[in-house]
Amino acid sequence: MTERRRSRNRNRNRGRSGNGGLSTDRAQLATPMVEVTVGLLFVLAVVAGFALAPVETGDRRALDRTASDALAILVAEAPEGDGADRLAAACESPSSFVAEADALNSRLDAILPAPLSYRLETPYGPVGPPRPTGVPTGRAWVTTDGCTATLWVWYV
Repeated sequence: MTERRRSRNRNRNRGRSGNGGLSTDRAQLATPMVEVTVGLLFVLAVVAGFALAPVETGDRRALDRTASDALAILVAEAPEGDGADRLAAACESPSSFVAEADALNSRLDAILPAPLSYRLETPYGPVGPPRPTGVPTGRAWVTTDGCTATLWVWYV
């Protein structure tokens, strides 16, 4: 009778601790590993979301307004040569653009605040340095006397 009891107790304890039966220690080890892996993936996903997602800030809209205001000032000013305004005079011919280019450059330097740089593009040539890549830029354009002038501005 005692042999039968021992056998029954042995069968009951077979899945519990290390007495030769199946052990549940391996299943408990995997749970923390899964939790750590899921946590790391979550943190990486959040970081990637902030780092890679394009963020539209108010800078572009403010830069667009600044470019538009600067063009409005140029359109309202008298030109160095012939024409209705500074931009119209620059768009008359290649020689008139050359005559107005220095005046446009100095006037844009005076109009725009110090941390901004610019590029004014006309059919006869540009004024200002080339636009950089990867930097938020603002843009405005105006058509005057059949000529479209585009002003790009960005923070330096």
